[in-house]
Amino acid sequence: MAKEKPHVNIVFIGHVDHGKSTTIGRLLFDTANIPEQIIKKFEEMGEKGKSFKFAWVMDRLKEERERGITIDVAHTKFETPHRYITIIDAPGHRDFVKNMITGASQADAAVLIVAATDGVMPQTKEHAFLARTLGINHIIVGVNKMDAVKYDEKRFKEVATQVTKLLQMLGYKNFPVIPISAWEG
Repeated sequence: MAKEKPHVNIVFIGHVDHGKSTTIGRLLFDTANIPEQIIKKFEEMGEKGKSFKFAWVMDRLKEERERGITIDVAHTKFETPHRYITIIDAPGHRDFVKNMITGASQADAAVLIVAATDGVMPQTKEHAFLARTLGINHIIVGVNKMDAVKYDEKRFKEVATQVTKLLQMLGYKNFPVIPISAWEG
């Protein structure tokens, strides 16, 4: 009998509007884990000037799409050659921190998304603290919106330093900090 692949739950956390849902949508799009008809639908929305074409992969509620924020926890699954992965999209808005906790409590690891335009913000701190409190020991940092700062290395290093200090204060030791642009890929 073939050995079963391990299953990993990964929660995406961070401040509101830093691009968590967009990052997940981009990841699913780039790995061909979105059905063709959904890709086409969101590409058409993108052509009409909507900036949420990747975020809407996860933000499925009408209110989420109208307000442009994640309200409820959303899950999606995909598979790699070595693992089954469930991605958990947690809301970043402070009004929905209970929903974030619900999502994070199911996670084995976290991806902390921090916008290069803003750096560490209040919900960045709260989400990192809650992730640690909930026993999430593995974390990756994505410094998103690098396209909005014209891929400025100095700005990336400033934000990376802010996040590193925060996570080290919380007891995290080894974690990658990666520059990304969820919008541009």
